[in-house]
Amino acid sequence: MPKPYPTLPEGTRIYAVGDIHGRLDLLETMGKAIESDLKKRPIADPVTVFLGDYIDRGPDSQGVIDFLVDNHHRTPRQICLKGNHEASLLEFLEDAGTLYHWEDLGGMETLLSYGLSHHDLMGSAGAESVQTIFKENFSKLHETFFRSLELYYKRGDYLFVHAGIRPEVALAEQSEDELMWIRGPFLNYEKSFGLFVVHGHTPVEHIDRRTNRLDVDTEAYASGQLTCAVLEGSKMQYITATTDSWELFDFIPTHK
Repeated sequence: MPKPYPTLPEGTRIYAVGDIHGRLDLLETMGKAIESDLKKRPIADPVTVFLGDYIDRGPDSQGVIDFLVDNHHRTPRQICLKGNHEASLLEFLEDAGTLYHWEDLGGMETLLSYGLSHHDLMGSAGAESVQTIFKENFSKLHETFFRSLELYYKRGDYLFVHAGIRPEVALAEQSEDELMWIRGPFLNYEKSFGLFVVHGHTPVEHIDRRTNRLDVDTEAYASGQLTCAVLEGSKMQYITATTDSWELFDFIPTHK
């Protein structure tokens, strides 16, 4: 029989941060919020889980990756998951022909943040030229970070994943594409997934808790608000961060 509330092991707190999409300013505020919360409420095993989609659409994708790389070995322990936008960048590194699909997803903003010019992107040289320049500007450190991203993270009764999972399919049998791209079959499923799923990918106006999942993608690049679930024991809280302020809330409404 499923538990009425998902729980984490004693002494563990997880901060699960939604889609950042190039908003370094919001990420910096969220970093300060998490640091401040840990000073006020120390705990033995704090973990920050970033749910993917660090790049594209917003103005400073390179700065976001710098932040994540620089903080990777600091407290709290950091888990970075792979989103569909990171997958699109990696595909472009291998196949220049995917450029236009990536640009449709907001990849132009990422290319600009890595030092390409509008002339580079609008010129007649083509996708291969853009790929060559990008590879020259894309550091090996950043490439290593992208290639090391995990698809999901499990802890206690929770599963953290970028987009979601296909219902009634074992986790080991889930495809990589579905973990990063799925929407309808996952979002419309109302039964238990076996684990309580914390995810991003699908934008919502406010953090959205359902009986079997929690969506923390508040479309930071457009809304100016980055959201982070704060999970400890059987308690759920959340932080909202703007450019210059943040707030911790003690209650997440449940939607049927």
